[in-house]
Formats: sequence, C-alpha cells, structure tokens
Amino acid sequence: MQKANPESHRPLNLGRWLPYRMFIVAARVAELLSLHYSRRYGLSQAAWRVLAVIGDRPGMSAREIQHAAGLDQFAVSRAIGLLRKLSFADRSNSDRDRRRAEVVLTALGREALDSISRVALHIEQELLADIPPKERADLDKLLARIDSASLALTARGLIAASPDIQAKRPPSAKGRTGAGANQ
Repeated sequence: MQKANPESHRPLNLGRWLPYRMFIVAARVAELLSLHYSRRYGLSQAAWRVLAVIGDRPGMSAREIQHAAGLDQFAVSRAIGLLRKLSFADRSNSDRDRRRAEVVLTALGREALDSISRVALHIEQELLADIPPKERADLDKLLARIDSASLALTARGLIAASPDIQAKRPPSAKGRTGAGANQ
C-alpha cells in the first residue's frame, strides 16, 4: 500500500505561500509609491503602470500595454484617457498600419515619469540596502526563474497545473443549481 504524501494534504499557510508573500511586498511598495504619484500628479495605480510601460517602450498599442502592465482592457483604456487628459501621453495612428493606435509619452509625461522613477528607485534601494550584492544577483536570477515558471504555468492553465481540481469539488457545490453552481 502506498503512503499518502503529507505535503499534498497540508492546508495552505498563506503567510508562507510564495505568491502571497510576493504580492504583499508589491502591495506595500505600490501603496507607498502611490502616495507620491497620486498626490503630485493625480495618477491612479493603473495610469502609473501604463506611464511606466510606455516610457520603457514608446509606441505600444493598448493591447500590448494591457499585456505588459498586467491590466485588463478597461483599466488600460481609462489609464490612457487619464494620461491624455493630464497631457502626459498622446495616441496616434501608426505610420506603418493606420488601424493601429500607438501611445507615447509627451515631454510632460516624461518629466512625471522621471520624477516618479527617482522615488521608485529610492524605495528599491531601501528595500535592498541590507542585502549584499551577491545575494541581490542571486535574487534577480531566482525572480527571473519564478517569472519564467509563472509564464509556463499560465500557458498550461489551471487544470494542468493542478490536475485534481476537477476531481475534487467542495461538498457544498454538489447538488447546487442556478447562477452560483459553477463558481
């Protein structure tokens, strides 16, 4: 008889779960940085992310921005609208393909991005202050590997990532009908 793997039956310890830990750090830093860009420039978190993305890669389409910033199409649309209203970005048709609209920063947008970037880089410097350069390099390599693994996991999908997801349904889901039955 095969023994059950105790690791496969342990409950999730949220405080030790890697994605949650990464999320918490990112959320804290995002909140801290938002105090600067929301008060000084009137930017939302989505608008800041779009500003940073198009600052890195000018001429992206809304769909490209959506993927690069990890935002849904409505958030990107609202963010671009806000950036245009603030005169931080322009949107124009591509010279190569008139069906494609490209978004670029204006000089004012570049100034705002530079100012916010200085604050963001200072925050990063504070986060890494007690970590020696070798460990920083190791962390960078590990994060690249985790990023790559998350892309592969996403490409395979939830069921492939956790095959028992269909086999095990919560008892409360059995026999349910109506709008919430498959949620």
